[in-house]
Amino acid sequence: MSNNQVGNKVISKKQLTRERILDAAWQLFLEHGFAATSTRDIAKQAQVANGTLFTHFENKDDLLRQLMLMHIDKVIASAKREDTFEQPKLKMRHYALHLYRFYLQHTEFSKSLLQGLVWQGAFFSAQMEAFKKLLFDGTRQYDEVRAAAMMDCYFMTLIEGLNSENPDVSTLVRRLSAKIALL
Repeated sequence: MSNNQVGNKVISKKQLTRERILDAAWQLFLEHGFAATSTRDIAKQAQVANGTLFTHFENKDDLLRQLMLMHIDKVIASAKREDTFEQPKLKMRHYALHLYRFYLQHTEFSKSLLQGLVWQGAFFSAQMEAFKKLLFDGTRQYDEVRAAAMMDCYFMTLIEGLNSENPDVSTLVRRLSAKIALL
C-alpha cells in the first residue's frame, strides 16, 4: 500500500480515497441536496468506481452520518476553544449557539441526520456521551439525569427550529435557555 505525506502526517492511499469521497459527497450535497445526489454522482465526482465508494461506506445514509459526525466534531472543537463557562447550563447555551448555527446552515442534512438518529441512536451514542460529559467538565460531579434532560431539551429545540418557517439561531438559543433554566 502506498502512502502520501501531508505535513508530518503519513496518509494511506485508502485514507486519501475515503477523504476524496467525503469531500465529493459534501460538495454535491451542498450543491444539489442530499436526496438529489446519488452514490454514482459521488463516485464520479471523487473519481472512483461506484464499488469503491461502497468499500468505504455502507450506503449514502452512512456517508451522511460520517460527514455530519466529522463536521459536528469540528464545530464542537471550535466552540471548545472559546469555552470559558463552568456551569453546565451556560456551557450548553454556548455549544448550542455554535451547533444550531451549523445545523441551520445545513437544514436538509440536519433533518436527514435527525431522522436517522431516532432509529440509529447507537451510532451517535459515543459522541452524545462525550458531549454530555463536556457540559459537566469543571464541575465536581457528573449528573447523568441532568445531562440527559439537557440533551432532550437541546434536541427538541433543534427539531422545533428545523421545522419552523424562518429558523433563527438566537431564537433557538433563547428557547433552549428557558427550557434548561427549569432544570
